[in-house]
Amino acid sequence: MKRLTCALALAALVAGMLFAKDDPFCGKWKLNKQKSKVTGEQMVVEDLGNQKLKFTVGTDTDTITMDGTDQSIHYGRTMALTRESPTTFRMVIKQNGKVLSSMTHTLSEDGNTQTIKGTQHKPDGTTSDFEVVDKRVGGGSGWTGTWESTKVDFNSPEEWEIGANGANGLTFHNAAYQESMSMKFDGKDYPDKGPTVPAGLTTSGKRTGERSFELTDKIKGKVMDHATFELTGDGKTMTVTVHETGQPNTATYVYDKL
Repeated sequence: MKRLTCALALAALVAGMLFAKDDPFCGKWKLNKQKSKVTGEQMVVEDLGNQKLKFTVGTDTDTITMDGTDQSIHYGRTMALTRESPTTFRMVIKQNGKVLSSMTHTLSEDGNTQTIKGTQHKPDGTTSDFEVVDKRVGGGSGWTGTWESTKVDFNSPEEWEIGANGANGLTFHNAAYQESMSMKFDGKDYPDKGPTVPAGLTTSGKRTGERSFELTDKIKGKVMDHATFELTGDGKTMTVTVHETGQPNTATYVYDKL
């Protein structure tokens, strides 16, 4: 009986190892900008007077005085706003005193478009330039109103490496951001780790098929977004559809296997 039990246990272990090794999601993936749709995010800006602006993106709200000083915002970060002209201001976001991103917001002559150009600083020391164009889709004048991104461009597409985490889990790693997360598809929350990862960020997930699964991100128990991952039949393309809490539109990220 004991020999049979050991044989069954060994067979189960080998099967689990084979499943993990052959998981079609494992490998290196690079974002395909041309096939992805990352526009549609909305931001609400309110002018409170006395040089104060209130920004709401999804479930995050911050009020900042436009005086050039670093002020606390969500996720343990700081933001500094400096007015450069009636139609231009500069924004710098930091974490632990280190610049994460710096950008300039420019309002169009008719006041219906704002263009954001800036640079993102990654933990590995590299940078990525970006440009975002937002269109006014609701109320207000000047900076006040609801804005929706119609163009998002950047010169350094992100890359992820996915590996097996036992028989029923995966490990995600982003070298540029020095971010990693190991989880099981058991519905439990697993911590994300990295120098720019917000404190309390966790991920839970479940498989929905041989070539699909779902992940839910939370910060201190609060749901931030829900994502579905799907592979094409040949396993060379991964589509990630993300719905952020408080946002009316979803974003679609398409990755090519390297």
